[in-house]
Amino acid sequence: MAESEWVLGSPDRLIRIVLHGVTGPIRVNGRTYSFDMPSWMIFDDEQIAAILTYVRREWGNTGSPIDPALVTEIRQATSGRDDAWTAAELERLR
Repeated sequence: MAESEWVLGSPDRLIRIVLHGVTGPIRVNGRTYSFDMPSWMIFDDEQIAAILTYVRREWGNTGSPIDPALVTEIRQATSGRDDAWTAAELERLR
């Protein structure tokens, strides 16, 4: 996870991955992976913010912290989603 564009990039995309999972090919640090990552919806917004803040600041990463309010906002905005995200969908987000 060190220097991953997904970890250090848009917090919105990273939160969506954790809330709904990701499926299909995804390119990370120049390597393509094809796997399914399930959602972590079992965690509440504060727990998700803490986990993602840790990941964004560990292993030499220097990412900004994740605010639990942002997790809440994205959870509410995507509450109707049943499917995991694809990399292409996530890349279209800000």
